Amino acid sequence: MKKIRLQLSPRAFWLCVALLVCLRCALTGFQQAYIWVGGAPLDDELMFRAANCISAGEWLGAYDYLTLSKAMFFPVWLALIHALHLPYLVAGAGLWCAASLLAAFAVSPLWRKKEAGCARVITLALFALLAFLPSSWAAYTLRVYRDNIFPALCLIFFAGMAGAALRSVLYPAGEKRLWPWLLAAGVGLGCGYLDREDAGLFLLPFAVVATVVMLVVLVRARRWRSCAVQAVPYALLAAAVLSFCGLNYSHYGVFALSDFSEGSFAAAMGAMMRVDTASEEPLLSVPTDAREKLYEAVPELEPLAYWLEEDEQLQNDFRDPQLDDYRAGSFYWAIRRAAQFEGIYDTPQKADAYWQSVADAINAACDASTLPSRTGERAATSQPIKASYVAPTLAETLRGIVHVVTFADCAPYEALRSIGTEEDVAQWSGYLHCGFNNAAEAGKDTPYYSPYQKLVFGIMEAIAWVYRALLWLGLLAGLVFHFGALPRVLRRRTADTVVPWLLLFGILGIALLRCAMIAFVEVSSFGIGTSTMYLATVHPLFMLYAFVSVAAFGGPFHRKENAA
Repeated sequence: MKKIRLQLSPRAFWLCVALLVCLRCALTGFQQAYIWVGGAPLDDELMFRAANCISAGEWLGAYDYLTLSKAMFFPVWLALIHALHLPYLVAGAGLWCAASLLAAFAVSPLWRKKEAGCARVITLALFALLAFLPSSWAAYTLRVYRDNIFPALCLIFFAGMAGAALRSVLYPAGEKRLWPWLLAAGVGLGCGYLDREDAGLFLLPFAVVATVVMLVVLVRARRWRSCAVQAVPYALLAAAVLSFCGLNYSHYGVFALSDFSEGSFAAAMGAMMRVDTASEEPLLSVPTDAREKLYEAVPELEPLAYWLEEDEQLQNDFRDPQLDDYRAGSFYWAIRRAAQFEGIYDTPQKADAYWQSVADAINAACDASTLPSRTGERAATSQPIKASYVAPTLAETLRGIVHVVTFADCAPYEALRSIGTEEDVAQWSGYLHCGFNNAAEAGKDTPYYSPYQKLVFGIMEAIAWVYRALLWLGLLAGLVFHFGALPRVLRRRTADTVVPWLLLFGILGIALLRCAMIAFVEVSSFGIGTSTMYLATVHPLFMLYAFVSVAAFGGPFHRKENAA
């Protein structure tokens, strides 16, 4: 009996891609953005303010305690889509579709031996699965915040590195150029690095390992020109970082990406965390008793005591009422605002000198035993890793994996109504070219959504249930096929079998690393619960791993190899 084979011509393939992109953007077109004017000064409002300043030719605006506190690529993105008159949410969906298509093409060499029409069907299927991931339209994407685009930037990076790695071993020398894929990887790496402060810890390990693997393959094949282009992603990263540092220097006199996670403020925070405390609460980095010791021993900190301990507004904004203290993830913002009130952030140079003097004074007191010390000298805004964090971090990592696999918290709408005056909403809507869910249901304080919107949301949630049913099965099948192929890979030990296996292992490993990174921050600093926003970079990696493992090492692949 003749087998039925699905085939797609190039024209049909691109027509399907165009239709899927239009459908994906159309679904997003029914969504509405969410804002809370006055409620997110550290996040959404900071990004929006900076974007408006960029549009006005003022870089990030007037300097204060927030200006250089975060990675600021996202305001550049907002200013770009504003200049192009693109709706904010649809532009984000378009970027996600582009990243998904790039990822599908990146791994397509793994099914290159199939008939061309059949290979296009597999590539199209992977693109569709990535483009319609429920996490890519979840409620967190409706905020005007950097995580709207961060998963897409990361996927562009991973796609670029995967595309280059596979083409370096699966095609004869010179048949497929590597530099376009490394260029894409560099764009994703540079933009992602400038979008979130933790991107380097997430992306660079994968980049370094992938580069080393490719260099081993290319050196053995004496492909020296291909070896040289391995520098492209790192050159683009360096250019991106230097550009931002240069702009910061020209406007503020500070040659740095941030005055928060590097430099004197990080040194001051690390010094404050040295001070011994009687508190055993893992979420507290500088508890009340440690601060009392600091005020007494370090005169530079004494002026901040009023704001941190007595000012009602600052304590209302940052103090945890259940702990009756500042969580680690809030304390550094509270002390920076207190310093702002004392005029320390009048200029970047004044702030830098102040925090350096604080760091020096605390470290000297700890070294002289004037202040009791629990750690050595360090410069960091994150808590030191302790044995007591290991078990909670592992437990939270497992919760994060389950959260991802079940697509938890992926509703395509925001249940809370936007907060802001009509003038505020008009300003945000006019700049971002999109609507906000500020209209209320009759007699309620919940957002109003039209019947058409509710119908579309129902379709999107139905899609999410299909993903919930399939992803965990795909992951199990992928693990079986992937690790089941290891003995055969070890027997052959050729680059064209080892590199694809290692690539999938790297994708799975980096996804688990991301879950562990977020878990540590959760148990040591935030304590806000498992969040889709911080785990949204894991969903596409799990999907990519499951699909590619099954497609590359699944049943038909086994039969062909065994027959050979």
